[in-house]
Amino acid sequence: MYCNSDPLPANNISCILSLLEKDEEIVREQIEIAKNDLGFHTFYINKQISDILIGRNLPPPIIAEIVNCPEKSNQEIIKKVKHYIESGADIIDIGCVANKPYPDRVKEIVNLIRNKFNVLISIDSMEKSEILAAVDEDVDMILSLDLGNYKDLLSIPRDIPIVILPTNIKSSYFPKEPEIRVKNLFKLTQELRQEGFEKLIADPLLETPIVPGICNSLEAYFLYKKQVLKEENKKLELPLFFGVSNVVELMDIDSVGINGLLASIAIELDMGILFTVEHSTKLMGGVTELKESVKLNYVSKFKKTPPINHGIKVFKAKGKTSQKIPEIDKTKAIFVKKFDLGYTPDKKGYFKFYVNHYAKEIYAVFFSNDNILLKTLIGSSAEALGKRILELNLTDSLAHINYIGRELSRAEFCLAFGKPFIQDN
Repeated sequence: MYCNSDPLPANNISCILSLLEKDEEIVREQIEIAKNDLGFHTFYINKQISDILIGRNLPPPIIAEIVNCPEKSNQEIIKKVKHYIESGADIIDIGCVANKPYPDRVKEIVNLIRNKFNVLISIDSMEKSEILAAVDEDVDMILSLDLGNYKDLLSIPRDIPIVILPTNIKSSYFPKEPEIRVKNLFKLTQELRQEGFEKLIADPLLETPIVPGICNSLEAYFLYKKQVLKEENKKLELPLFFGVSNVVELMDIDSVGINGLLASIAIELDMGILFTVEHSTKLMGGVTELKESVKLNYVSKFKKTPPINHGIKVFKAKGKTSQKIPEIDKTKAIFVKKFDLGYTPDKKGYFKFYVNHYAKEIYAVFFSNDNILLKTLIGSSAEALGKRILELNLTDSLAHINYIGRELSRAEFCLAFGKPFIQDN
């Protein structure tokens, strides 16, 4: 049995999410400028499949990674891809397993996604066999080449976008100094350009706060932007890759604020593309958070204002409005301070509640007191589910009705904001 109120409109999967008409005009204008200025710094990812561009003054598309993808079932992959697309992801990334190549499985996954969805696909691997397997199936982007593996992959088509790193993973070389990272990126850019590669994206490597430290890695981004302004480096400029997940995944802090701040940095520095993930429970809804944050900051950039008061809000725990409280006469008020922990079972039965974030559904499952399933209700609105429970006369206990309303309200809140739901918690 399904019980739903009017659903919210689905997110647009383009780089622009339902902007106001005047704001859409900003984006359209920048896209037209970009189309007339294509080159090493601005390009289509794969024009045959999508009109998404990477480049100067454009809203950065979002890559969403399926972590350890080759070890997941087809059903799990399809569920994740569907969720990412609905959340606003522009590119689906096949995240491979470190030091455990699955080239045949990579081919299967590329075809699985291609056959089910009209979406750009990237491969995240340093393994030659996996990258070549993905290329054989016409993957749209490669993550990543570095100083250690690029010579093994010079046979791949020159028009596939490739993310380049300032590392040599084969030799366990991971430079810390921002100057060295930028120097290595320029070197690899020159090498690959000489080999005829047309679409390169530079990743100075965003790192986790505290250890190893985010400030040092941000300095590498700032330095790259300064260095490409110099006459001798202007022709080496590439779009930048910003690995948001390296920060948001490794902090036990609500993701929405982190995504908002990183989106601000990305827009200020004119990042070419953003990379994120929803691997752990705490990151559910992170792609949408990042997408909306990009929209807010992008509009602010061209309106030359801080990211505020544009009609775009990315609040979850807080907000900008408050209720005006009238004068309350407390002289005859009833103060309720004690909570009665007593429990009297409902003679008609009991409910179990669950939240499925991928399906965007709340399950209210009703059992008899001897654990026999009597009724299952599915919906997304606490009010609609609660009213249907009353209509079906599943309980007439006021205490139980109060409890059902409380738990359904919590479930709806968790569903809306991507929070984990545990009954009675």
